[in-house]
Amino acid sequence: MNEISKKRLKQAHGNLKLFSDLDIRAAAVTGSVAKGYADDNSDIDTIIMLNKNLTQKDFDKIISDAKASGGDFYHGSPEEGFAVYYYIDGVRCDFGFGNFSETEILINEMLTNPEVDLTKHLMISGLIDGYILKGQSWLEPLIKKAETEYPKELQVLLVNHFKKFHPEWAVEKMTIDRGDILYYYESIVEMTGNIIGILCGLNEFYHPGKLKGVEHTLQKMNIKPRDFINRYNFVLSAEKNAALKEMFSLVRETFDLIDKHLPEVSTQRSRDILEMVLRKR
Repeated sequence: MNEISKKRLKQAHGNLKLFSDLDIRAAAVTGSVAKGYADDNSDIDTIIMLNKNLTQKDFDKIISDAKASGGDFYHGSPEEGFAVYYYIDGVRCDFGFGNFSETEILINEMLTNPEVDLTKHLMISGLIDGYILKGQSWLEPLIKKAETEYPKELQVLLVNHFKKFHPEWAVEKMTIDRGDILYYYESIVEMTGNIIGILCGLNEFYHPGKLKGVEHTLQKMNIKPRDFINRYNFVLSAEKNAALKEMFSLVRETFDLIDKHLPEVSTQRSRDILEMVLRKR
C-alpha cells in the first residue's frame, strides 16, 4: 500500500466522525484507496451500512452538509439508499448509504441465484477488495462467504456471457481496411473486456464492473493468458495489423483456458465464428 493510500485511509477513519450521530452497522472504503494504489487525484469511496433507515431530517442534513462542502447529492432516498459526495480537506469523498440488510441480500442472492449484473458484481468485488473501517465482526464473515461459496453456476454464466467475438476477418475488414479508427479501438476494447469477463469466471472472481483499475484484479488471477497485461498494452499501442493478430491470439488462448479449466462450457461455436471467412460471389 502506497503512502497516499495510507493517508487517505486515515482520513476515511476521520470522515466517519461526520456521521457519529447515525446508527452505523459497518463501513468500508473501496476503490483505489482500499486497493493501495491511490494517487493525488484519487477520491475516497466509502460505503456506510446502517442499522435502520435514516429519518428525513438526517437525510436532509447529510445532503445540506455535502452541498456546503462543495459537493452534492447523487441519487436515492432514505428508504432505498442514496449517495452523496463531499469535499473534505481538498479531497473528494464519496459516500454511499444503505441499510445493512441490503448488503446481506445482495451477497446471499448472488450465491443462491447467480446473475451477470455488473452493478451487483461491482458492489461485491468492491467489498472483497475493500478496507473495513467499522463493523469488522459482522462484515468480514459476510465477505468471506461471498468468496468461499462462489457458485459454479456463476462461473458458467460469466464465461458464456462474455465468450462472444466477431470473426477475425470481419474485424480486420471493417476497421483497418475501411479506415474506421473509432470502430477499431472500440473492437479492441470490447474484445479485451470480454476476455477479462471470461477470466473472472475462470478464476471465481466477481466482475469489477468496469475496466478502470482492472490491472489490480488481473494481477491476482492465476488463470490468464501468458503475460496478459503486457500483451494487451501492446495491442493498444502497436501497428494495427500486428495488434489485431496479437488480439486474436489472446482470444484463442482464452478459449484454450476455458477448455482446460471449465469444460462444462463449450467453445466450439465461438471458435467456429472466429474462423468464419467472407464468401465472395
